[in-house]
Amino acid sequence: MEDLHLPGPIADIVYVIAVVGAISLISQIALGLWTPMVAVESGSMVPNLNIGDIVVVQGISRTEVIPWDQAELSNYTAFNKPGDVILYRPYGKERIGLLDQIQMLILRTPQPPNKATPIIHRALRYVEQGEPMWEGGPQAPFDGYITKGDHNSIIDQRAGQIVGISNGSYIVEGISYLTPVKKEWVIGVARFNIPLVGYVRLIPNIINDEIHKLL
Repeated sequence: MEDLHLPGPIADIVYVIAVVGAISLISQIALGLWTPMVAVESGSMVPNLNIGDIVVVQGISRTEVIPWDQAELSNYTAFNKPGDVILYRPYGKERIGLLDQIQMLILRTPQPPNKATPIIHRALRYVEQGEPMWEGGPQAPFDGYITKGDHNSIIDQRAGQIVGISNGSYIVEGISYLTPVKKEWVIGVARFNIPLVGYVRLIPNIINDEIHKLL
């Protein structure tokens, strides 16, 4: 029986697919995520995480979040400060996909209202429903984490504003304004970073921003 020989380009494609599939499978087994790497897009975590860094995230199914107030009791630190840095879906919205990004870049369509870019900020403490979200602040509408970017002056839950009311619910601007981060919104915990590599991932966003500035 003769060996099956694939043409060079096809063999290369099959090889790449096999390697990517193997890496994804290993990532899922070890870290609990099919795609455990994210690129940092803003300076909210400077200097501990910088724009263009690639961050490797361990899925929340494989670990637990240790917020700042608990970490201080055991001298636990992550990225130079107490408490875990978490990747979470703001307001529980689904992640913006590749197709969404292509449409926003080429067709200049607005960002889908039910989707958002995940946020990577530090968990400060966990509050239960009815507890104040900060000293003298409003009560938490449900259980969740209070979060903050290391470079930001205020917590995520204070960074925003109410812009309207729809169907009896407030319409707000901000990544987590007046809203703790529910446990089910947490994608995972950041474990380590690789500087600058993420700029490759950010090139489409940079091009899109420059096009909008020109127009």
